[in-house]
Amino acid sequence: MKGIKRDDISQLECWLYDEQDKHVSWLSGLTGTVKSTIAQTFAEMSFADGKFGASFFCSRDLDDRGNLRKVSPTLAFQLAYWCSPFREELLPVLRANPDVGREAPCSQMERLIVGPLKTAQTPILIIIVALDECKVEGPPSIILSILSLYVDRMPYVKFFITGRPEPRIRSGFRLSSPRPIAEVFKLDDVIGPLVDTDALNCSFKHV
Repeated sequence: MKGIKRDDISQLECWLYDEQDKHVSWLSGLTGTVKSTIAQTFAEMSFADGKFGASFFCSRDLDDRGNLRKVSPTLAFQLAYWCSPFREELLPVLRANPDVGREAPCSQMERLIVGPLKTAQTPILIIIVALDECKVEGPPSIILSILSLYVDRMPYVKFFITGRPEPRIRSGFRLSSPRPIAEVFKLDDVIGPLVDTDALNCSFKHV
Protein backbone atom coordinates (compact mmCIF):
# COMPACT_ATOMS: atom_id res chain seq x y z
CA MET A 1 0.00 0.00 0.00
CA LYS A 2 1.25 3.47 -0.89
CA GLY A 3 3.37 5.08 1.81
CA ILE A 4 3.85 1.93 3.84
CA LYS A 5 6.93 -0.23 3.61
CA ARG A 6 7.08 -3.84 4.65
CA ASP A 7 9.66 -2.94 7.30
CA ASP A 8 7.10 -0.63 8.88
CA ILE A 9 5.12 -3.60 10.17
CA SER A 10 7.91 -6.12 10.59
CA GLN A 11 7.55 -6.07 14.37
CA LEU A 12 3.86 -6.79 14.04
CA GLU A 13 4.61 -9.77 11.84
CA CYS A 14 7.09 -11.05 14.40
CA TRP A 15 4.46 -10.60 17.10
CA LEU A 16 1.87 -12.48 15.02
CA TYR A 17 4.11 -15.46 14.29
CA ASP A 18 5.62 -15.76 17.78
CA GLU A 19 3.53 -18.43 19.49
CA GLN A 20 4.94 -17.49 22.89
CA ASP A 21 4.40 -13.75 22.55
CA LYS A 22 1.58 -11.67 24.02
CA HIS A 23 -1.83 -12.13 22.48
CA VAL A 24 -2.98 -8.50 22.31
CA SER A 25 -1.13 -5.71 20.49
CA TRP A 26 -2.14 -2.06 20.65
CA LEU A 27 -0.85 0.38 18.02
CA SER A 28 -1.10 3.86 19.52
CA GLY A 29 -0.77 7.05 17.52
CA LEU A 30 -2.18 10.53 17.04
CA THR A 31 -4.65 11.43 14.30
CA GLY A 32 -2.89 11.33 10.94
CA THR A 33 -0.25 8.75 11.87
CA VAL A 34 -1.52 6.15 9.37
CA LYS A 35 -2.74 3.68 11.99
CA SER A 36 -5.63 2.58 9.77
CA THR A 37 -3.34 2.25 6.77
CA ILE A 38 -0.97 0.04 8.72
CA ALA A 39 -3.90 -2.03 10.01
CA GLN A 40 -5.20 -2.47 6.45
CA THR A 41 -1.77 -3.50 5.20
CA PHE A 42 -1.33 -5.90 8.11
CA ALA A 43 -4.76 -7.41 7.42
CA GLU A 44 -3.96 -7.92 3.74
CA MET A 45 -0.63 -9.58 4.52
CA SER A 46 -2.14 -11.86 7.16
CA PHE A 47 -4.98 -12.74 4.78
CA ALA A 48 -2.45 -13.74 2.13
CA ASP A 49 -0.81 -15.99 4.71
CA GLY A 50 -4.14 -17.54 5.72
CA LYS A 51 -4.14 -16.10 9.24
CA PHE A 52 -6.62 -13.23 8.98
CA GLY A 53 -9.88 -13.99 10.72
CA ALA A 54 -11.99 -10.86 11.16
CA SER A 55 -11.90 -7.08 11.63
CA PHE A 56 -14.00 -4.25 13.00
CA PHE A 57 -13.41 -0.63 12.01
CA CYS A 58 -14.87 1.68 14.66
CA SER A 59 -16.36 5.06 13.74
CA ARG A 60 -18.20 7.49 15.97
CA ASP A 61 -20.02 8.85 12.93
CA LEU A 62 -21.82 5.54 12.26
CA ASP A 63 -24.11 3.99 14.84
CA ASP A 64 -23.22 0.43 13.90
CA ARG A 65 -19.51 1.24 14.00
CA GLY A 66 -19.44 3.26 17.20
CA ASN A 67 -21.08 0.76 19.54
CA LEU A 68 -19.09 -1.82 21.48
CA ARG A 69 -22.11 -4.12 21.41
CA LYS A 70 -21.60 -4.47 17.66
CA VAL A 71 -17.99 -5.63 17.89
CA SER A 72 -18.40 -9.28 18.90
CA PRO A 73 -21.41 -10.02 16.64
CA THR A 74 -19.58 -8.53 13.64
CA LEU A 75 -16.40 -10.46 14.36
CA ALA A 76 -18.38 -13.67 14.89
CA PHE A 77 -20.16 -13.27 11.55
CA GLN A 78 -16.86 -12.84 9.70
CA LEU A 79 -15.19 -15.72 11.53
CA ALA A 80 -18.13 -17.99 10.75
CA TYR A 81 -17.80 -17.17 7.06
CA TRP A 82 -14.05 -17.77 7.07
CA CYS A 83 -13.75 -20.79 9.38
CA SER A 84 -16.13 -23.74 9.16
CA PRO A 85 -15.10 -25.26 12.54
CA PHE A 86 -15.89 -21.92 14.18
CA ARG A 87 -19.23 -21.82 12.39
CA GLU A 88 -20.11 -25.29 13.62
CA GLU A 89 -19.42 -24.21 17.20
CA LEU A 90 -21.26 -20.89 16.84
CA LEU A 91 -24.56 -22.15 15.42
CA PRO A 92 -25.66 -24.00 18.59
CA VAL A 93 -24.88 -20.87 20.61
CA LEU A 94 -27.11 -18.75 18.40
CA ARG A 95 -29.91 -21.32 18.52
CA ALA A 96 -29.76 -21.43 22.32
CA ASN A 97 -29.30 -17.64 22.72
CA PRO A 98 -31.03 -15.84 19.82
CA ASP A 99 -30.88 -12.52 21.71
CA VAL A 100 -27.18 -12.71 22.50
CA GLY A 101 -26.62 -9.60 20.36
CA ARG A 102 -28.43 -7.57 23.00
CA GLU A 103 -26.35 -8.81 25.89
CA ALA A 104 -23.48 -6.95 27.55
CA PRO A 105 -20.16 -6.82 25.65
CA CYS A 106 -18.51 -9.21 28.12
CA SER A 107 -21.23 -11.83 27.68
CA GLN A 108 -21.13 -11.40 23.91
CA MET A 109 -17.39 -11.93 23.83
CA GLU A 110 -17.64 -15.07 25.94
CA ARG A 111 -20.50 -16.63 23.96
CA LEU A 112 -19.81 -15.49 20.41
CA ILE A 113 -16.00 -15.39 20.29
CA VAL A 114 -14.29 -17.20 23.14
CA GLY A 115 -16.44 -20.33 23.23
CA PRO A 116 -16.36 -21.09 19.50
CA LEU A 117 -12.65 -20.21 19.22
CA LYS A 118 -11.60 -22.64 21.94
CA THR A 119 -11.37 -25.33 19.30
CA ALA A 120 -9.17 -23.25 16.96
CA GLN A 121 -5.97 -25.11 16.15
CA THR A 122 -4.44 -22.63 13.70
CA PRO A 123 -3.29 -19.02 14.24
CA ILE A 124 -6.05 -16.44 13.76
CA LEU A 125 -5.67 -12.66 13.71
CA ILE A 126 -8.55 -10.38 14.75
CA ILE A 127 -8.18 -6.64 14.10
CA ILE A 128 -10.07 -3.80 15.81
CA VAL A 129 -9.30 -0.39 14.30
CA ALA A 130 -9.82 2.99 16.02
CA LEU A 131 -11.08 1.64 19.33
CA ASP A 132 -11.19 5.22 20.63
CA GLU A 133 -14.04 5.89 18.19
CA CYS A 134 -16.44 3.64 20.13
CA LYS A 135 -18.99 5.32 22.35
CA VAL A 136 -21.21 3.28 24.67
CA GLU A 137 -21.82 2.87 28.37
CA GLY A 138 -18.43 2.44 30.00
CA PRO A 139 -15.02 3.17 28.45
CA PRO A 140 -13.76 1.49 25.26
CA SER A 141 -10.98 -0.03 27.38
CA ILE A 142 -13.61 -2.44 28.72
CA ILE A 143 -12.71 -4.63 25.78
CA LEU A 144 -9.21 -4.97 27.24
CA SER A 145 -10.63 -6.22 30.51
CA ILE A 146 -12.75 -8.70 28.60
CA LEU A 147 -9.75 -9.99 26.66
CA SER A 148 -7.65 -10.27 29.81
CA LEU A 149 -10.30 -12.61 31.21
CA TYR A 150 -10.64 -14.85 28.19
CA VAL A 151 -7.58 -14.65 25.96
CA ASP A 152 -5.85 -17.58 27.64
CA ARG A 153 -8.73 -19.77 26.48
CA MET A 154 -7.88 -18.93 22.87
CA PRO A 155 -4.20 -19.88 22.60
CA TYR A 156 -4.06 -19.57 18.80
CA VAL A 157 -5.85 -16.23 18.54
CA LYS A 158 -4.27 -12.77 18.53
CA PHE A 159 -5.93 -9.36 18.67
CA PHE A 160 -4.46 -6.28 16.97
CA ILE A 161 -6.02 -3.01 18.17
CA THR A 162 -5.35 0.55 17.03
CA GLY A 163 -6.40 3.83 18.58
CA ARG A 164 -5.35 7.27 19.67
CA PRO A 165 -3.58 7.45 23.05
CA GLU A 166 -6.60 8.88 24.85
CA PRO A 167 -6.59 8.54 28.66
CA ARG A 168 -9.68 6.30 28.62
CA ILE A 169 -7.81 3.74 26.48
CA ARG A 170 -4.27 4.31 27.68
CA SER A 171 -5.38 3.76 31.27
CA GLY A 172 -6.89 0.43 30.26
CA PHE A 173 -3.52 -0.85 29.05
CA ARG A 174 -1.93 0.28 32.30
CA LEU A 175 -4.23 -1.85 34.41
CA SER A 176 -2.62 -4.90 35.96
CA SER A 177 -4.97 -7.39 34.26
CA PRO A 178 -4.16 -6.62 30.59
CA ARG A 179 -0.41 -6.19 31.13
CA PRO A 180 0.55 -9.88 30.99
CA ILE A 181 -1.26 -10.37 27.67
CA ALA A 182 -0.68 -7.04 25.89
CA GLU A 183 2.10 -5.58 23.78
CA VAL A 184 1.93 -1.81 23.30
CA PHE A 185 3.52 0.05 20.40
CA LYS A 186 3.33 3.73 19.53
CA LEU A 187 4.02 5.57 16.32
CA ASP A 188 6.36 8.54 16.30
CA ASP A 189 4.24 11.62 16.96
CA VAL A 190 3.39 13.50 13.78
CA ILE A 191 2.21 17.11 14.02
CA GLY A 192 -0.69 18.19 11.82
CA PRO A 193 -3.66 16.44 10.23
CA LEU A 194 -1.72 15.24 7.19
CA VAL A 195 1.32 12.99 7.07
CA ASP A 196 3.90 13.56 4.38
CA THR A 197 5.02 10.38 2.68
CA ASP A 198 8.57 11.12 3.79
CA ALA A 199 7.36 10.85 7.38
CA LEU A 200 5.89 7.40 6.91
CA ASN A 201 8.94 5.54 8.11
CA CYS A 202 6.83 4.56 11.10
CA SER A 203 9.18 2.84 13.48
CA PHE A 204 7.49 1.24 16.50
CA LYS A 205 8.52 2.23 19.99
CA HIS A 206 7.54 0.36 23.12
CA VAL A 207 5.56 2.44 25.63
